[in-house]
Amino acid sequence: MQSSYRSFITLTGVLLAASVLSISEAQAQYYPAQPHYRPTARVAVYPRGLYFGAGIVGTRIVDQSGGSEVLDHGAGATLYTGLRLNRTLAVEAGWMGTLHNPEQVRTSFGEDTDYLVLNGFTVDAKIYLNAVSQAMEPFLQGGVGVYLLDSSYFGSQSVGTGFQAGGGFDFRTGRHLALGVRILYRGMAMGPPERAESDTYVSAVTAEGNLTLRF
Repeated sequence: MQSSYRSFITLTGVLLAASVLSISEAQAQYYPAQPHYRPTARVAVYPRGLYFGAGIVGTRIVDQSGGSEVLDHGAGATLYTGLRLNRTLAVEAGWMGTLHNPEQVRTSFGEDTDYLVLNGFTVDAKIYLNAVSQAMEPFLQGGVGVYLLDSSYFGSQSVGTGFQAGGGFDFRTGRHLALGVRILYRGMAMGPPERAESDTYVSAVTAEGNLTLRF
């Protein structure tokens, strides 16, 4: 009798153990372990290195004193290249050329249009401010340049130096591309190429839209 009772207890224990294991396995199947996610800090990556760009620019003449001809407002193109040194500083060299005062002239090939072309060869420092977002970076810009006023048919009219200052925004559209806008005040003092002194002083504001390729 005791042997039968012990056998019954043993069998019952084995069945209970098997039931517990079965329940545990069932719970594991219906309630799988949830992965543990650790919060990670977002890291802002700022572009560095060499970049090239091109854009269209409009020039508004604010004031002019001297010169044989008063400049009208004009428009043209700009090219530039620069080096982003760190998060806040870049150095940039650029060229701007805008067309002004169209005038009909007679040539050996017939009628054509002559323009006064305002060229600027500039060197600037760009200081980037705190980014508004991961995609938009505001900046301040300032520098100096050599400015020339040329005629399409009659050559250089004036040459001199000047400065530019202003600011804008860069909108990063990808790892290597950015769209930009900037507005610069330009002060220029120019004179005839054959004379050392300046006799033409021009104040202008340029508004620009551009595309930058970063490496």
